[in-house]
Amino acid sequence: MNRLAALLTGRTKIALVAGGIMWVVWAVGCALGSGNLDVTGQVIGADHTAFHTAAVLIADGQGTALYDFPDLATFRARQEEITGKPRFLNPFRNPPFYALLYVPTARLPHLASYAIWAVAGLFVLVAGLRLIHGPGFGRPLAWSLSFFPVFAAVSFGQNTLLSFGVFAVVYRLLADGRRFPAGLAAGLLLFKPQLLLGLGIWWAFDARRYWPSVAGVALTGLALGGVSWLVAPEETAAWVRHLPEIARYDAFEYYNLQNPRGFGALLTGEKAVGNWLGLIGLVLGVAFFVGVWRPHREDVPVLFAMAVFVTLWASPHTMTYEWALAVIPAVLLWDSRPEQQPTWLVLFAIAWVALFLSAPLAKAQVQTLGIAIQLSVPVMAFVGIRASRALRADQCSI
Repeated sequence: MNRLAALLTGRTKIALVAGGIMWVVWAVGCALGSGNLDVTGQVIGADHTAFHTAAVLIADGQGTALYDFPDLATFRARQEEITGKPRFLNPFRNPPFYALLYVPTARLPHLASYAIWAVAGLFVLVAGLRLIHGPGFGRPLAWSLSFFPVFAAVSFGQNTLLSFGVFAVVYRLLADGRRFPAGLAAGLLLFKPQLLLGLGIWWAFDARRYWPSVAGVALTGLALGGVSWLVAPEETAAWVRHLPEIARYDAFEYYNLQNPRGFGALLTGEKAVGNWLGLIGLVLGVAFFVGVWRPHREDVPVLFAMAVFVTLWASPHTMTYEWALAVIPAVLLWDSRPEQQPTWLVLFAIAWVALFLSAPLAKAQVQTLGIAIQLSVPVMAFVGIRASRALRADQCSI
């Protein structure tokens, strides 16, 4: 590791240049497009259309159409009208309370709404880094912006950076010993419940200490449910009624699914195999976290870093853009274990390259061969194992 770190020292700025080129190429492609479409004919900020369309339908009193699975006829028609792209569909699957967040921008055109939320996400990224790293977060911010999943979160129009902000608040509260408020904040992640996986494992294994956090999540969940029933009762009833169909929905591009479930489905061409491998990955993720938790029970930065990592690796629905949350463990490990920075440098470089290349390579393989190897999954497993070994070695030297 030290030899590789020496080789990388002074050369890592190449990644910043590559990241900058990535943003420029995307911006030029958007500018050269027409209407809501970029130069390739793809909808700019395509994933934002799910949130924007949901808000538009709620504002128009047609909110129950959000969850009319599997047909989604009204939703599809409105989304085609909003984007100007025929046969375009990006469904909304989050709980109704999350759609309410986008109602203030519902009357704006798609691009205006997307731009507002993209800028808001970047502000949240900055604020989150300030909470995690402290003052002088310029370098982590630059590296974050060069990280492909962060770029994907913004360019796809996803909400991952909002989740990033919630995680940052939860970390700061836990680091300050405020477990109940941390749970209250973590409950905001219930718009994507799978994001609570790692924290849930941690708090379950240390329930005597973290039961206030669990109580906080439950209380926030009740509050959000109450808001849904009071403000959007018909939409909430429709979401509950169609929850099985929503949970089973898998009509998305599997080359963007970067977890054991996606690995198995892409490698075999069988989604059922992917589901089983995803379950195995979950079990291994729990075992991995317990292995880290036992010698580091008092070390909040390490445990939080590993909880986020396990969430990303073992969750059943970790898309490319959700790996943007990997910035959190990277910053926490770099700051809390400076003596291991040569190791972190190598591991982070490996992860940076793998997550930059994995989805495009998987897409090309699927298009040519019908199956694919999702490179990022074994690579991130390797990164996690090597990181845990470095922490173990550091613990033994104390």
